[in-house]
Amino acid sequence: MSNHDHEPCAAEHLEVRHLSDHEWRVGDRRRDERSPKKVLGYIRQRGLSFEVMNIEAPRRHYLFDRLDAAIASFTTVSSR
Repeated sequence: MSNHDHEPCAAEHLEVRHLSDHEWRVGDRRRDERSPKKVLGYIRQRGLSFEVMNIEAPRRHYLFDRLDAAIASFTTVSSR
């Protein structure tokens, strides 16, 4: 799955859904709930780190030491 045509998302448009005690889904609140373009990626806590899987770069996983930094990574434009 890829959203390569997805516009960068401003922080105020991010939606973070708590999926479990260690997993979150990050989405674009401007998109319809049923649209695949809504999902920007997922965050999973692994020990003291937060691993980001961005739909735009599905083979790359990024680690952050804070949840807020992991969420903020979805507002940056990746170099593909």
